Amino acid sequence: MLHRIFRADPATVRAALLFLRERFDGSAGDEVIAKLELALAEVLNNICEHGTRYEAVRLGGRPHAPLIHLCVARHVGGIACAVTDDGRPLPASCLDMHDLPWTGPAPQDAEAILLLLEGGFGWFLIQELTASLCYFREGRRNFLAFVVPVAEPPAQVAPAAGGGLNQFSPNCSG
Repeated sequence: MLHRIFRADPATVRAALLFLRERFDGSAGDEVIAKLELALAEVLNNICEHGTRYEAVRLGGRPHAPLIHLCVARHVGGIACAVTDDGRPLPASCLDMHDLPWTGPAPQDAEAILLLLEGGFGWFLIQELTASLCYFREGRRNFLAFVVPVAEPPAQVAPAAGGGLNQFSPNCSG
């Protein structure tokens, strides 16, 4: 198990991810640990980049870097993660299941990939790497939870109404 509390800052996020890799090394396959690290890197860096509240700046104060609480635990079915922060709310559009943010075939050369607009890739990755993804906001805190499975989930013949395995949990509410 891992529990850390830290400010949303790229250096502290990197330190938390390094500690995470060390703590969970050997508790699951290398591919699972890599998925866990990538999913959490996207979540935590999104908080750093988009979570800062600026209302205090208008009143002569400084920007408020969100305080992040990270809890990760290994269990039989996977590695469960809970992330809370006191930053800005997650935009509702992020909660929609969606494909990569382009239409048509994927770009094939590096230059074309670099020219793609930023936005949407992180949430696409998070949705693809996790199961039981759940978000809600209560008061001034965001709550996000998910599981990185230790084994591939069984294939579904047809997705359930409203989506497949990576659906936001209907039991998750604020």
